[in-house]
Amino acid sequence: MGTKKTIDGNLAPAAVRPGQGGPTDPSHDANLRRGIIFTDISREVAQGMVVLFLLLIFAIPLGQVFLEKVRGEESTLLDLFRRAPTRDSLKQFEDDLDKASYAKDYTQPRMQTLLTGIGRVGNKKAVVGHDGWLYYKPGITFLGGPGFLDPNIMGVRIKASLDDGDVPVHPDPRPAIFAFHQALAKRGIKLVLFPVPDKAMMQPLQLHRRGNPTKSMPVPRALDWDRFVGELRAGGVAVFDPTPTVLEPGAQRYLVQDTHWTPEWMAVVAQQLANFATEAGGLPPPATPLPLKSVAQEVRRVGDVVDMLKLREGQTLFAPQAVTVQQVQDAAGKPWEPDPKGDVLLLGDSFTNVFTFDAMGWGAAAGLGPHLALALRRPVDVIAQNDSGAFATRQALARELASGEDRLAGKKVVIWEFASRELAVGDWKPVEWTTTK
Repeated sequence: MGTKKTIDGNLAPAAVRPGQGGPTDPSHDANLRRGIIFTDISREVAQGMVVLFLLLIFAIPLGQVFLEKVRGEESTLLDLFRRAPTRDSLKQFEDDLDKASYAKDYTQPRMQTLLTGIGRVGNKKAVVGHDGWLYYKPGITFLGGPGFLDPNIMGVRIKASLDDGDVPVHPDPRPAIFAFHQALAKRGIKLVLFPVPDKAMMQPLQLHRRGNPTKSMPVPRALDWDRFVGELRAGGVAVFDPTPTVLEPGAQRYLVQDTHWTPEWMAVVAQQLANFATEAGGLPPPATPLPLKSVAQEVRRVGDVVDMLKLREGQTLFAPQAVTVQQVQDAAGKPWEPDPKGDVLLLGDSFTNVFTFDAMGWGAAAGLGPHLALALRRPVDVIAQNDSGAFATRQALARELASGEDRLAGKKVVIWEFASRELAVGDWKPVEWTTTK
């Protein structure tokens, strides 16, 4: 390092040029050359940081125990000492603790409300679109993700289930569908497969705004959809697809804040489905057409995706949406009910239950089953369960058959409705159909 004279005549180090010498120049420090930088912290500061860290660690569980004691509740934390420390028990303990956490119940809704309001931030289930539109993330995964028939993707899903300690999932929908089709065919029953188009397909502009809202646009499709439908139809399975050819400007087929369709589009689809099932299943005209009618009723609630966001109570980010449903009634004005003796059986998930299952908050006797019966003018039997459309209703039907109750007696057509996202995220468990006659 060079020197220069100061005004008083003493020698001082010359100015250091960048990259030569200096505190961060590794040429004169072996530790710096190894990427090691020392930071001097006093003992008092270090001890204070340790104490603060320990307080943060223990404050939440101790506070949880205290509040549970005050409220007379049994402490969830004690379950850790009541169970053998297996992988399953520890996972169950973690889930129970997560559900019982007062700290989470207080913090999460407030933080989620703040983030959603300021930055349109969703969570692992909900995606916030534009102008108040909300989407269910698995549906976006189905539409925009990799092909659901890709063997590598199926392998990843199987491995993930095993890594979680669960039984391996069955990601390929084709074996389950063909097995069901063949079991029904042995009894002379026609299967009509109905994967409901996802909200992200029907309302894409409200999600991403990439497109001209004043012009029609093609419907986005998931990878492997055409291949999937082609293979099923080649194997004799009737696939009903109500997806329009193009999306017209201003068309609304889905509820703004909900995962489900509007009552208007549902009614249109029910009529199309009735026509398709009649032709595919060779249904004869009903011997005595049912004297059904529809009565308009207004219902109002926030959508189920708002529920998934877990916002704070009394949130004002999303106001309830009002819709008019058409409740199906008999001649006496009694709300429609399924008829196990009907020759059409509808297996469905929440798309079947919405507007019909009153607990969902969107009305009663106004959903797919009632409107299908209205369009067919004949009795319709229904087995429906929210979620898990890939296997739940098939299992329910198989259990009834195994118990000796022949739910398929007299049936000519079975319509299997499920959310199309199940093709990418569902578990297509095999079902034993040896009890069919």
